[in-house]
Amino acid sequence: MMANPSNLGKENVSELLLSLPVQKKGFSFLFVEGGDDSRFWKRFGFANCDVFAAGTQDRVIETLRIKGPFKKLRRRVAGIVDPDYELIDPTGKLLVEDLLYDDVPDLENMIVSRRTIASAVLRPGPFADQDDASKFAEDWLNAAMQLSMDYGYFRLVAKQNRKFRLVPNAIESSYGDYINLDCLRLNRQKTAELVVNHSCNVRVTVADLLAEVKAAEDRHGRNPLLVRGKDLLNFMLCICMPVFDKSSDDESVRIRLADWLRVVRDSDLLFRRLHGKYKCEDLKCTKLYGRIGNWESANKPFRILKPEV
Repeated sequence: MMANPSNLGKENVSELLLSLPVQKKGFSFLFVEGGDDSRFWKRFGFANCDVFAAGTQDRVIETLRIKGPFKKLRRRVAGIVDPDYELIDPTGKLLVEDLLYDDVPDLENMIVSRRTIASAVLRPGPFADQDDASKFAEDWLNAAMQLSMDYGYFRLVAKQNRKFRLVPNAIESSYGDYINLDCLRLNRQKTAELVVNHSCNVRVTVADLLAEVKAAEDRHGRNPLLVRGKDLLNFMLCICMPVFDKSSDDESVRIRLADWLRVVRDSDLLFRRLHGKYKCEDLKCTKLYGRIGNWESANKPFRILKPEV
């Protein structure tokens, strides 16, 4: 029996790779990280390209490394991963043959844009006017990006200093508690306290963590490569109404927007709304689209994307 792609170990990867040529003659095989990635690439994928969710970035990389001895697979197997903080703090782990990625940190960053947001909130959503929806989308996205960059420093410090034993995901259950709503920026003192207090066996003080965060800001500036997509989506939900209230006093739109938020109540649902508004034209604007095209040219006749994409 074929291994469950979402729970691949080294042995299961080898078993899966061995079975592919027998089962799918003429097919290409694309390994991605998770379920959202799988659904996204199946939407745009070639009919003769099977997509597998390997579970993590490391498992996708391991799959591509293992396939080397399987000569019949060398031109048929590719991987797409979220580069995450490799874009801003490269270690070389993504320098793997047939591994593809974009120049933004993750799939959420690819999908969340002013256009997809405006499309999601336009009629039959809260806004009836295209210009109003686009202006709100721009303000909403910009504010959420600033907050995500604020927290990105904490994530980067945790990644670069494993000895601190920080758990940067500690904020995920309470994003809204650490936002200064007057300026729509993160309260760093409270955030540092939260991360330190929720990290077991932590090896850094709040004061030292804040100093490291300040050093990261001085080094990298306000860089969108710091933005983690799940932070972005969650901050968007936290600040949606405050952003609207800063720029509009239209009570009828406000009521509809509040109703819309009760339906789009978590980051997964918001992501699905925005994913549904993402078009082929959006994908064609990415660096990843060009890299997929280069892979297809080098590995004919195998394809990843539909011919019409």
